[in-house]
Amino acid sequence: MPDRWVLPDRSAAIKWCQKRNEQGITCIMDILGRYNREEADAKVAQSEYLSLLEDMSRFGLQASISVKPSTLGGTLNRETALRLSQGIAEKAANLKIPFELDIEGQRMTDLTLEMAENAARAGLPVTVALQAYLRRTSQDIDVMLDAGVKIRLVKGAYTGDLSDFTMIEEAFKDAAEQIIGWDIPFCIGTHDPDLLEWAKIRISDRDFLEFAFLKGLADETKEHMAFEGWRVSEYVPYGKNKEGYETRRRTYMAMLAQLGRSPAP
Repeated sequence: MPDRWVLPDRSAAIKWCQKRNEQGITCIMDILGRYNREEADAKVAQSEYLSLLEDMSRFGLQASISVKPSTLGGTLNRETALRLSQGIAEKAANLKIPFELDIEGQRMTDLTLEMAENAARAGLPVTVALQAYLRRTSQDIDVMLDAGVKIRLVKGAYTGDLSDFTMIEEAFKDAAEQIIGWDIPFCIGTHDPDLLEWAKIRISDRDFLEFAFLKGLADETKEHMAFEGWRVSEYVPYGKNKEGYETRRRTYMAMLAQLGRSPAP
C-alpha cells in the first residue's frame, strides 16, 4: 500500500478528502515539510499553506489545515515563525477554514502554544494538539482553554515523559476529564480501541466530542462512527518529505505488535 500513510501531492489529497467528505468524514490537511532553517524556505512553506487554503476553499472541502511550526522556521527564529503562523491563521479565518497547529517534539512545544495563544487572543479560531505523555500537559490544557484555544488531545508520537503504554492511557483519560471539566467541546486523536470505547461511554453528546484518526488506520471504525453520527475527522498528510512521518507510523505499529495489541480495525 504505497499511499497508506501519505499521499503524493495536493491533487491526490484533495481527491481523497472529497471522497471522505462524501462519507461524512472531515479532513485535517497537512503538508509534510522539513525543519526549515532559512527564512526564505520558511516563507516558501507559508506560501504553500496559503495556496492550499485557497484550493480548499475553491473545492469546498470540509476540512481544516494543520501547520507544523518547524516548517515555518520555528527552530531558526521565533519571531519569524510567529509572524508566518499568524498570517496563515488570518487567511484561514477569512476563508472560514479551521486552523490547527500540529505538535512536534518537546523543544517545539512552547513556540507551538505561543502561536496558538497569539491567534486566539487576536480572535482567530485555532486548535492545537496536546500530548498526553507530557507531564506539562495538565497545565497547558488550562492555559490553552483559558485563551480560547480548542484542543485535540493525542497520546504523542515523539519522545515524551511517559513511555509505559498503560500509564499513557491513564494520563490520556485524566487529560480528557480535565477538558470535560471546562465544559468546552474538544477532539481526541487515538486508534486505541479501549480509549475509543471509554470516550463514547463517557461523553454521549455527539456534538461535544470529535474523533480524529490518521489516514491508513482504523478505516472500518472511522467510517462506522461517522455513519452512526459521531463527528469524525481524518488526518491527511501529503508531499515528498514523508520519511520521518512514515517512520513514526512504523514505530507505532511495531510497538503495538510487541505489546500484543492492535489498533481499532
